[in-house]
Amino acid sequence: MEKIKINGKKIIMSELSGYTKIEGIEVLYIQISQPDDFERITTEIQPPLAKTGGVAEDGCNIFTPTEEKMCAVVYHSDIDGWRKQIEFGAEQLGLLTGKIVGENIELSDRRIFALSECKVEFY
Repeated sequence: MEKIKINGKKIIMSELSGYTKIEGIEVLYIQISQPDDFERITTEIQPPLAKTGGVAEDGCNIFTPTEEKMCAVVYHSDIDGWRKQIEFGAEQLGLLTGKIVGENIELSDRRIFALSECKVEFY
């Protein structure tokens, strides 16, 4: 099992939302600056681009070294539709999205942070 040191603790990478690819679902991270940002991002684009499936928070926040709070969201079924719904909604609201690539989080503004430099919170 691959591990990385985050928050001074070793975390098993497969426990981190979005690290392990699972067929039929996808994980993105969305910037949260207000309590209702998840709902705002996922409903901003109307009519909805996703035709089937759903989206939910996935119990993992990553705090970047520049203090963005990125919340994991998981979606299924119409993967392409949900990805576009989330990315376009965040863009319209001036918020970031991100994804785990290897041992980094890559943000939509093209910044890349090593996960070892970030704080991770599971809830």
